[in-house]
Amino acid sequence: MALEYIQKHPVAALVVVFTIIRLLIANLINLGNDEVYYFTYAVLPDCNHFDHPPLVGIFIRLFTFNLHCNSEVFVRMPGIFAAGINTWLIAHCGSLIKNRNTGLIAAVLYNTSVYTSILSGIFILPDSVQLTFWLAALYTMLRCIKATSPNDIHRYLLLTGLFIGLATMSKVHGVFLWFGFLGFIMFDRRGLLKSPYLYLSMAITALLVSPILFWNIGNDFITWRFHSERVTVTDSGINLRSFFRTTIGQVLYANPFQIVMFIMTGRTITRGLSVADAAAVALLYWCSLPIIACTMLVSLFRDTLPHWSGPGFLGLMLLSAAWCDRFIYPSLNNPPKKLLKGSVALIFFVFTAGPILIRCFPGTMSSKPFPRTGAGDATLDITGWEQLLPAFEKLRNDDIATGQMQRNAPMVVHKWFPGSHIYYHVAYPLGMRTVGVGNLEDLHQFAWLNQLYGQVAPGTDAWYITPSNNFTDPAEQFANQFERFEKAATITQRRNGSVARYWFVYRLRKARVMTADH
Repeated sequence: MALEYIQKHPVAALVVVFTIIRLLIANLINLGNDEVYYFTYAVLPDCNHFDHPPLVGIFIRLFTFNLHCNSEVFVRMPGIFAAGINTWLIAHCGSLIKNRNTGLIAAVLYNTSVYTSILSGIFILPDSVQLTFWLAALYTMLRCIKATSPNDIHRYLLLTGLFIGLATMSKVHGVFLWFGFLGFIMFDRRGLLKSPYLYLSMAITALLVSPILFWNIGNDFITWRFHSERVTVTDSGINLRSFFRTTIGQVLYANPFQIVMFIMTGRTITRGLSVADAAAVALLYWCSLPIIACTMLVSLFRDTLPHWSGPGFLGLMLLSAAWCDRFIYPSLNNPPKKLLKGSVALIFFVFTAGPILIRCFPGTMSSKPFPRTGAGDATLDITGWEQLLPAFEKLRNDDIATGQMQRNAPMVVHKWFPGSHIYYHVAYPLGMRTVGVGNLEDLHQFAWLNQLYGQVAPGTDAWYITPSNNFTDPAEQFANQFERFEKAATITQRRNGSVARYWFVYRLRKARVMTADH
């Protein structure tokens, strides 16, 4: 019975299998650096935030039932749920450009890409939310260029503007979809330039993203300045190290087997062989290559993150699915079939080896000596944090009972990372105020959280926790903010029986004037 259902509904079976895997992994590992930071978006919703638009925080708040269920699984649920929706969406896009089998292959490719299946499918990032709207926009664009009825064309044009607007409210590079669609229209569908619905669609996008503009007007355009500093070309010349790091990162995130598919698909198309409808091929390349090329270009001059170009690979997945469908044969174990199998094998290896390494590696992979134990070990970002709360809670309760600290003494952070971990894993569960003290460039969202939590009153005390893998001496960091600093405890994190890192807990005594550059 189950086999018969899988044969009739293979995409639904993919959704079920991969959703179960994602739920299991989400429950096994702690939230990462960015994930705990985006939790702060949910705590203090706004029409925009320092780094990104608001939708990721809004969805976290929805899926945690207004922050009543804050475990890792619930915080990550928007991405896990979206990955299932996206599997269905990309399958429909594949069916639209060619046939049902192409859609199935596209669904497999989506779930075997490290970026779409893990980075955006398990972890909660702005990308996790954006990919749903990006794929929905691709779908309505494809429907629009295939439609023959004026009413259908108008409807899909308007829906395209809606979904691009929502994609941009998830992450600003959603605007690349308009660059791609307009580029396609200029070269392949110039008749659409005469349609008022095209401009109405653009107006819908502009209306949806207008909160970003209004928020920045009220906050000295801080988002623009922050992101422009990340991508502005400097006078230091070509940065080949950044370029190769970004390029290698893109290959690993996309899945190396899929990169080979993308190259072979492109070679087939440039040779004049058809893999799908020519208009669909052109549209998907227009919506894919610009953001990939832009990320690589910027990486020549500035440090970039490989996942910036991640949504651009969705169109390449669809084209490669069509290529596989053309050249894959049931009776032959040919290159397309081998690459598809390799892609599946690699993602299951990552699904298995990743959690085992993170949870079971004895101690730390770092060779840094005390007090910087664990520095450089990235696995510590997503494991072991549950050991901190009970130890700190006992210390805090003992200090309150003996009168050493007041119950309302806040937690102080000086930087969004690892401050977000301290906030999510310790301060928020204990109902402690968390005060950001320092520069806006370091605090990010914590400067705005100060509007919720206030400052440290002069003459009062506060708590400070610093992990050994990101150690910061409070006597140096807060030299002008507090009169003296007492080390209250050293909490040890063990992994598989061996020391992985330490958390150093301090009492910060007699605050002076608290300042946060905001």
